[in-house]
Amino acid sequence: MKDIKKRVSVVIPTYNGLHLLQKHLPAVIASLSMDDEIIIVDDCSSDTTVETLTRNYRLTKDVGSDSISGSIPSKKIGIKVVSTTENLRFAGACNLGVSHASNGLIFLLNNDVSPKNDVLSVLVPHFDDPECFAVGCKEYENTEEGIASGKNILWFERGRFMHKRDPQMHSGETAWVSGGSGVFDKNKWVLLGGFDKRFYPAYWEDIDLSFRARKKGWKVLFEERAIVLHKHESTHKDVFGSKKIEKISFKNGELFTIKHATLRQYLQFLLWRPYWLYKQLQLFF
Repeated sequence: MKDIKKRVSVVIPTYNGLHLLQKHLPAVIASLSMDDEIIIVDDCSSDTTVETLTRNYRLTKDVGSDSISGSIPSKKIGIKVVSTTENLRFAGACNLGVSHASNGLIFLLNNDVSPKNDVLSVLVPHFDDPECFAVGCKEYENTEEGIASGKNILWFERGRFMHKRDPQMHSGETAWVSGGSGVFDKNKWVLLGGFDKRFYPAYWEDIDLSFRARKKGWKVLFEERAIVLHKHESTHKDVFGSKKIEKISFKNGELFTIKHATLRQYLQFLLWRPYWLYKQLQLFF
């Protein structure tokens, strides 16, 4: 039996994503081993996610809880579905899922991600280092070809924090681990308070969490051998539309800057703010 600190709880938030779970959940199950578990947070979906999962995995109601659970005997892993009473969106749904996790490591996955079978075998050993907070995966869109993502750069310029994909996808430190495919130390997550729900409905919450972890001296890493296929079929665009998503990301980038800027950086933020307001008008109106 594995040490509980090395056991993995997969947390998958989903909203009207039954078709994505049916497509990608088999790969998630295949990547797990005995004593791991899957926690799916159904964020007020109007599709038949809960009913279908209940039927397919013979889930039963947990007494005194907002969840249903069961097991996958062939893998000796647990599976649980937690239903929200209001639409929490990404940060809130992930935090709720983590609160239900019983294992020491949290593997956050979007519902449109398929991990390779060996992904945890190269991610989990990093947590032998007690200073390790999180390790991110190398993401490809469809096949293990083309441009990869998962390692990131963050910097301050013209009064704002900015970010981009690191062109060098080699294992090592990264600015943040994506909430779409990364493993996190649960105890450290709890100490940090998880995702800041002010970054509602999505974007920048994972950058913020990793930033806070790095300020504590904890390691935030990227592992190039941990391959996942992230087909970017999630429902944000369907719900909000492309232009609204850009506005949300811009707003949350400003929130991140206000939250984390030094005094010098904050003064630069105020000086540059008219410029960025003008850019907003150009981009969004």
